[in-house]
Amino acid sequence: MALAMLMGSLNVTPLGMLSRPVCGIRGKTLIINLPGSKKGSQECFQFILPALPHAIDLLRDAIVKVKEVHDELEDLPSPPPPLSPPPTTSPHKQTEDKGVQCEEEEEEKKDSGVASTEDSSSSHITAAAIAAKKHPFYTSPAVVMAHGEQPIPGLINYSHHSTDERIPDSIISRGVQVLPRDTASLSTTPSESPRAQATSRLSTASCPTPKVQSRCSSKENILRASHSAVDITKVARRHRMSPFPLTSMDKAFITVLEMTPVLGTEIINYRDGMGRVLAQDVYAKDNLPPFPASVKDGYAVRAADGPGDRFIIGESQAGEQPTQTVMPGQVMRVTTGAPIPCGADAVVQVEDTELIRESDDGTEELEVRILVQARPGQDIRPIGHDIKRGECVLAKGTHMGPSEIGLLATVGVTEVEVNKFPVVAVMSTGNELLNPEDDLLPGKIRDSNRSTLLATIQEHGYPTINLGIVGDNLPTTFATLDIDGVRKIIFALPGNPVSAVVTCNLFVVPALRKMQGILDPRPTIIKARLSCDVKLDPRPEYHRCILTWHHQEPLPWAQSTGNQMSSRLMSMRSANGLLMLPPKTEQYVELHKGEVVDVMVIGRL
Repeated sequence: MALAMLMGSLNVTPLGMLSRPVCGIRGKTLIINLPGSKKGSQECFQFILPALPHAIDLLRDAIVKVKEVHDELEDLPSPPPPLSPPPTTSPHKQTEDKGVQCEEEEEEKKDSGVASTEDSSSSHITAAAIAAKKHPFYTSPAVVMAHGEQPIPGLINYSHHSTDERIPDSIISRGVQVLPRDTASLSTTPSESPRAQATSRLSTASCPTPKVQSRCSSKENILRASHSAVDITKVARRHRMSPFPLTSMDKAFITVLEMTPVLGTEIINYRDGMGRVLAQDVYAKDNLPPFPASVKDGYAVRAADGPGDRFIIGESQAGEQPTQTVMPGQVMRVTTGAPIPCGADAVVQVEDTELIRESDDGTEELEVRILVQARPGQDIRPIGHDIKRGECVLAKGTHMGPSEIGLLATVGVTEVEVNKFPVVAVMSTGNELLNPEDDLLPGKIRDSNRSTLLATIQEHGYPTINLGIVGDNLPTTFATLDIDGVRKIIFALPGNPVSAVVTCNLFVVPALRKMQGILDPRPTIIKARLSCDVKLDPRPEYHRCILTWHHQEPLPWAQSTGNQMSSRLMSMRSANGLLMLPPKTEQYVELHKGEVVDVMVIGRL
């Protein structure tokens, strides 16, 4: 590594010979001494970056990962020997030729968007492309990062460690798999009738698509230094029109769910099960009720005795087991839920009786008249009537609420296996952002996306981590990171506040629901009538609305929240639904009041 830094520095400037790069190992810690200048340290770090993941794997004795890299080295083709000596050129000419070649390669990488993998359906950002920043998740405005199996991996700390300290596994040592692109033209599938297109569920998501394949394979990318695939410093060469095609909402949604893993399981106390998903079937240990129980307040009787006057031999109350037996001509007073005494096979409710005789002080009933003919089993819950011993009371995959918690308590199951909850880290990116408590400065705005997204995710019950504000860097839409066999999901949401919240509901929340094991993570979609005319956009649109029910009408009415500009967070105020509007056509440019549309529920109704 010291040699790589020295040679790289000499290629930049002859003054590089004055530097003294030093690298070494102490215990399990890799120590790298970088130059004192900011520019020199950044350049030298780039020189050694491609080898850092492998070096750390060697220090950690990660045998499998080390072998994978060695196998990749073996698979790389050896360069062919030169057929003739290269022509003699001046050092100045060689430098010029090399500079031209590097510029061409950089232009090709810029045009391609991201360095491509061997699979043409997706692209791959190498570790070196995102390692220059101090935080691995710099992407685009309002990034939502979900993780569940582990806490957020720490960054490599290039300082002295004790010999027993473990080097954290850095995310920059892993590639980022980006959402597959849809190169087909966007089309909408008509519903049963033209006007039924108003209920179309198609939308679009902008997904970067490489225009030119990189000349290097993914294996070569692991072993060679590279810079960002998008050179954000060359603003004069930026695209005037987006080169990225649109992907249908359906395909984007399916891709997100397909790439989203279901987290592992853990054992929790049943009291902590609210909102969790069972990872096991739950079986009853006992019968419920465990004894024949009265359904009503009344009298336990022998059905064969029929109507008539009966002597009352005692009382059976809930929580007590009667010891007396009901004989012919006798009854026992019972309360709701109380055990039925031996000898009785029916209950006559108190409303179907008359009191004949009582004790002098009125504290006891002595004789009662039965007014109706009882049938055997009347108003009695037999043993196991509600739940039988060994019965499956809750199936694997059940999303638990208050009733399920109560059922666990009923059957005496106090420890259950559930899927782990995803933990969601949220950051906002942008050089223009300030924290809400800061005073506004020229050219700055307060960050609202992070607070809104944190609250949105917390509303669904998921724990969150506030990562603050970071600067701008590489554009990404959706990506995954596989770290030690555990997949992390990254969403880079739009910067406009409303767009961030809408896409969070469209993609992030369903992904979190799948991660926690919910069998159908799709959002709830209902029908509603428009309260006003709505103009259609050339693209599918998610129009914020407030759902209300009118008296004796089966469908709710959807009232627009007004101006739908994506920067206007006021359009989300009180909104509990998103109108799923189809794209505009020549035949239909707007939908009219009273028409029925699909609405995605995003809040309490």
